[in-house]
Amino acid sequence: MTFEIADLTKGGERRTAEALDALGPARLALLDGPVVVTLATLRKSGSPLLSVIWCSRDEKHVYINSAKGRAKDRNLQARPDVSLMLMDPQDPFHWLAIEGRIVESVFEDDPKRGAEATRHIDDMTEVYLNTRPYPNRSPGEVRVKYKIEPARILTFGPLSAG
Repeated sequence: MTFEIADLTKGGERRTAEALDALGPARLALLDGPVVVTLATLRKSGSPLLSVIWCSRDEKHVYINSAKGRAKDRNLQARPDVSLMLMDPQDPFHWLAIEGRIVESVFEDDPKRGAEATRHIDDMTEVYLNTRPYPNRSPGEVRVKYKIEPARILTFGPLSAG
């Protein structure tokens, strides 16, 4: 898997990468820290739906989590192309926009892998809320962990990164 990185701080300089580490520490901090993310999905009508979410990552993928049956879940299952926007809360001129596709969904009620979805939402709760487990469950809620394969990442800032 390779994806494009376009650094708008440097006039749109483009390169390809095979791992998210190619973003560098200042930009990875947006993916690793408790930065609130805006997720864009597409409704059946083709109009966008924006949702505020959390995310995590591994070396090559970005992960998000939602509840089965929500509008974003229905959109992701039917139309797996997504965009994510992460903006540094201390510096709005330091941001990442990730364009990608859902390549895997793990449902919490899956008898073989469902615990991954539970562990994922609990792990993110620890990062974002400094508590565990996830405290905002509705009765009967089934969590879904989504794996996003980036196709293109636009970056801007931090301006001190040069």
